[in-house]
Amino acid sequence: MAGAWRSALRWVAIAAAFINLDIHLVLTSDHLTEKLYIGVLFVIGSALLGLVVIGLASDRDRLRTAAWIGGSVICAVEFILFVLSRSTGLPGGYLEDWLGATEDLLGLACLFVELVFLGCAAACLTTTAGRPQAAWVPLHDRSAPLP
Repeated sequence: MAGAWRSALRWVAIAAAFINLDIHLVLTSDHLTEKLYIGVLFVIGSALLGLVVIGLASDRDRLRTAAWIGGSVICAVEFILFVLSRSTGLPGGYLEDWLGATEDLLGLACLFVELVFLGCAAACLTTTAGRPQAAWVPLHDRSAPLP
């Protein structure tokens, strides 16, 4: 059952990464005209998320593990940069409102799918597979006579 659970989480993470990639692609042209470096970061992030989707869909364990770790880093960085762009601002005077335009709602949707991805990654990367399980040993065998 654990294998089926992990597989389901992997496909949820693939969907989350793909939704995140789609939203970033939709917003890229606006950000390229608004602040060039923000738009370039969107392009780079989208390309890396595409690689994450391919890696997670792979049947190779090492590639999948690299995709989990890389996707987690990408989602965490995107999450932090979004929050910073709404709170303290980013270099070049880039400071946005939380709910000023439609793109802000898409940004909040990205935060949600990034958290979904991070949760799936945490569940799939922290496992006891391959590690011996500790057996429960009673402190005293009640059937044995006391000394």
